[in-house]
Amino acid sequence: MDADRGGKKDSGGMDRREFLARMGRLGGAALVSGLGVGAVAGEMEQGDMEYWSDGIFRQDNVDASQEAQGLVRARLDQGWEDLRTVELPDQFMDWNVSARLEVLDSIEEMMSGGGGNGPSLAGPHNAAMATRGGNRRDSTLTINNAFKGMGLCPRRDLIDGFIQRMRSTSEASLPEKLNVLRDVYSSWDNFDRTKLISLELYSTPEFETHTFLNLMAHPATSLVFLDRKSYEVRGIGELVSPDDSGAAEYARKIVDYTNLAHSYFHGHFPRLFPGILVHVTAVFDNTPGTGRGVRIAPELG
Repeated sequence: MDADRGGKKDSGGMDRREFLARMGRLGGAALVSGLGVGAVAGEMEQGDMEYWSDGIFRQDNVDASQEAQGLVRARLDQGWEDLRTVELPDQFMDWNVSARLEVLDSIEEMMSGGGGNGPSLAGPHNAAMATRGGNRRDSTLTINNAFKGMGLCPRRDLIDGFIQRMRSTSEASLPEKLNVLRDVYSSWDNFDRTKLISLELYSTPEFETHTFLNLMAHPATSLVFLDRKSYEVRGIGELVSPDDSGAAEYARKIVDYTNLAHSYFHGHFPRLFPGILVHVTAVFDNTPGTGRGVRIAPELG
């Protein structure tokens, strides 16, 4: 039996159950976030606006129909605005991809019984996501900050292949899955650098998160990553319902891919989660002492 598919251990290693337990002790939220999705729903955990119809929502304050041309329209404080997207800069990509590959190596070492530190809450997977503008009945102030698992977005011409490979290896051993992910992160050119991607794990018609309500009301967002380096990414947060057949084809594929990536380690979930597509409009180097919040994309001057 494969190491990640049951109770039997590989020689010198650990089974999947022990691996997940150890990751939990070591800050495993970096990879095992969203397992407890049974949040208690109540009247206070809803907004005053009705966004759902037959279990599907559609965000009406973002128009990403020209995202391939580097343009996203969003309804902000002063009405509709056209915003140019920018690519995540080389230094951000170098830090992001290198750190992800280090995590894969650490997981492999840990599974083989060789130690390893396991995933950390710091690094490129976890970003503090700031939003504002919606209204939930449990608070007067609308500003919110929540940690989200953030991923890089496959290019539109490569995403079908990534989805197919993840589906075909969904029951593979963990070492094989790690090699699949190494291939994904083998080149910066695999990614659409104008986007970061995440999932809205908890929002349902009965329970709406602050992040969901804020983005539905005002799509501007700021993401902050903290590690040896620190970056802030500002952009427009597009929410996409997985069951919305009217959403753009690429957006639907991104949601499919992000759900697959989430379940690749965590196992099957009873439903698909909404996607969050962050269209990048600016990047700042927030590293203390060296970056100090200087904008690095688009370049100054």
